[in-house]
Amino acid sequence: MDEIRVGLDFGTHQTKICVSRIPDEGHGVPEYEFFQFVDQKGEVQYFIPSVVQINKDNTLSYGYVDPKNEKDCMPLPRMEVVNYVDIGDIEDAAEELYSKYTVGEDDEDESKAVLKEMLRNKCEIDKSTYKVRSEKAQAKYDEEMSAYNKDKNLFRYFKQATFAEYPWECKIEPEVLCVWYIAYIIFLLEDRYPEGFAINMGVPTDDKNYHQKQELGTRILLTAYHLVEEVYHQDLRAFLKEKVNDLIGKTFLLPFSEDEKEYNRINIFPEAYASLIGLTSRGKLSEGMSINADIGGGTTDISFFIVKNRTPHIYKYWSIPCGLNYIAEMSGFDYSEKDFVKNAHKDIIAKFNKKKEDIVYNLERNLIEMVRERGILKSNLIKALKDRILVYNGGGSTYSQISTPINLFSDVKVADADLWSEEIVKDKTKVGKLFNLLTTAYGLSVSEDDSEVVLRDFDNLLSSYKKVESNERSEIDKDVC
Repeated sequence: MDEIRVGLDFGTHQTKICVSRIPDEGHGVPEYEFFQFVDQKGEVQYFIPSVVQINKDNTLSYGYVDPKNEKDCMPLPRMEVVNYVDIGDIEDAAEELYSKYTVGEDDEDESKAVLKEMLRNKCEIDKSTYKVRSEKAQAKYDEEMSAYNKDKNLFRYFKQATFAEYPWECKIEPEVLCVWYIAYIIFLLEDRYPEGFAINMGVPTDDKNYHQKQELGTRILLTAYHLVEEVYHQDLRAFLKEKVNDLIGKTFLLPFSEDEKEYNRINIFPEAYASLIGLTSRGKLSEGMSINADIGGGTTDISFFIVKNRTPHIYKYWSIPCGLNYIAEMSGFDYSEKDFVKNAHKDIIAKFNKKKEDIVYNLERNLIEMVRERGILKSNLIKALKDRILVYNGGGSTYSQISTPINLFSDVKVADADLWSEEIVKDKTKVGKLFNLLTTAYGLSVSEDDSEVVLRDFDNLLSSYKKVESNERSEIDKDVC
């Protein structure tokens, strides 16, 4: 009997599924297939939108919904864009004004000094005006969005609101929407794989909150299974005919149970880990200290690791509650409707990039501090980190504005389908074009048990660096300053 393992990449913007089928009760060569969905046009897709909609008749739709059938609500607000024009260098601007407008004889130095003072005052006034207008625009947008969120009947970002930092004011709790959406996915999977399967799902989390998020993810999956099997008895039509208020009355988040988790073969992995497994399982990344950044719709998952014997040794991972949707929303457009490159504002992109940079800078500072405490020369660490790999994947990796080098991690690589070259993947050419979107789903299908998620000790990482003798201590102290 084949062992079937479902890699469920439950995304903020869209969900992808990779299914591994391993013959001979899990001892054969695995074959991989990406689950296919059918959109509103009848076309096959390898992803499904993470969307739940209340329809005009109070039933619900999932994934590829018909927006014309959404129950009426107020329109989506748009944020006013406030522009600030920087005059640039004061000296150059004053020189240009003097040359262009001054006539007759005058005191050149005095005139330029006056112009510089005028320009400085103008800059201060412009900055103050820009700040006031920006704050007013933001306040107006926040007020309109609050009213819209309480009224709307099409729900997105419920996954991010459940597992990450995302404000939620909608009429239905995000955890409940996660349960319904995943229940719909399970209906589809059980129809395709009636013989049963293990399910591996990723959650956005840092290393400190992993076990808490693991329990929450398990509870959501257990509740979804309960709806599918105990409430609706695997009848998808009955589930889709249910009215929203009746479905709310039948949905109660089940408690965490290790026994039920094992019985249903549920594993919950950090998305940063799953993404990394998908990149390193075939030894395509070189050994040494590296960073992986998976930029998704709602979160950006980052891990610091080294590769040994084709296995990632993870020392730290983070999840930033910002991704492509953050940039789109703050730039005043819907990521699913408009071109990202043309509509994303430079200042918003800069803010997003700074969030990544802050994590890497803090990591580097912490490494230097650990090196100092252990009596290791800072220069040895800097040499080891110089031009190290920063590999991007996820939907955001296709945009050069946000797939940027960060300080010592300057060897930027974007994951590509070459990582699958040794695998048996159905429709490999087709799915290869979507590689950056499908990496995490693949990594989840490769992963076996969430008990294998173990952080490595930094002492182990730094043990190979030579310590200096006490009489060389002054050199160390000088070096780490």
